[in-house]
Amino acid sequence: MKQSVEPRYIDAQGHFANSRYKHVRMPDFQEVSDEEERRTMYANRPIRVHNARLLDPEATLVKQGFQLVHQKTNVRDFLNLEVAKTDFYPECSELVKQLTGCTDTFVTQHQYRNGFGNLPEGHDRGSKPTPNGSPGNYGGTHSDISAYAENRWDEIVDGRHCAMFNLWRSIDLENNIQVMPLAVLDMTSLEPEDIIAADAWGGASAQQQHLVSLRLAFNEDHRWYYYPDMKPNELLIFKQYDTRAEDPCLRQVYHGAIHNPYAPEDAPLRHTIEVRVLALFDKEHDRESRKNRFQAAIPDHLPDGTLSQWAWR
Repeated sequence: MKQSVEPRYIDAQGHFANSRYKHVRMPDFQEVSDEEERRTMYANRPIRVHNARLLDPEATLVKQGFQLVHQKTNVRDFLNLEVAKTDFYPECSELVKQLTGCTDTFVTQHQYRNGFGNLPEGHDRGSKPTPNGSPGNYGGTHSDISAYAENRWDEIVDGRHCAMFNLWRSIDLENNIQVMPLAVLDMTSLEPEDIIAADAWGGASAQQQHLVSLRLAFNEDHRWYYYPDMKPNELLIFKQYDTRAEDPCLRQVYHGAIHNPYAPEDAPLRHTIEVRVLALFDKEHDRESRKNRFQAAIPDHLPDGTLSQWAWR
């Protein structure tokens, strides 16, 4: 296999929501019957994705919302669900504590990615079934969590401030990540107008749920980054929600897999795990008031004026 190179940037394609869904709730693709609307809900747009290894100073959770860290792990079989939960979850929790200074953590779930979607069944480059039923295909541009997710955390947080972090790394301990690396958006380059709330089916297992997640409208001023050739001992952590951030742009990092034109043709597929860790901080003065304020800012009506019920499960 040829050695890959690390350019200053790559030109790739991001997957963006149609801007007509600004200020309304975007319907789930499967719920739209009009063929023209389905065809134009999303579009790929060119994005320049810069080499984050060249940033000086390095990117941090506090400033850009993402950070690359070296993680020594004792786990050798990430696909073993018991090992993932009993051994890897604690490693992730400890890392979050070290990086954020939080008082406690709670791991909510993990997902696997292992191949391309929309390929014929049995294709050697296609996604494969995963041990916990999470979708194995590489994902498009999105953010996982909206303020409605807080409705599921009441007992966990017990009135405390909290923040959700995704911890993403390879489970292939022999090869660097070259195929479909993860692009992350510098959260300080996001504008409130770019955020689109969407009804979406989701979850870490085959038992999918009604969720409200976030999509992204294209903005040429966005600053995208990736880490070329992530090594088996490197981990990318990025923010997905933060009750301490009044600015909605500073609560999450949009992310998505991108084509790497410099990856050798014989490069192995990317096999990764993504663990979600909820970090718990000090008590909030008035959590319910703040939570209601955050949730009230999310549009609740679909484009046709129908009230979406997906947040109230």
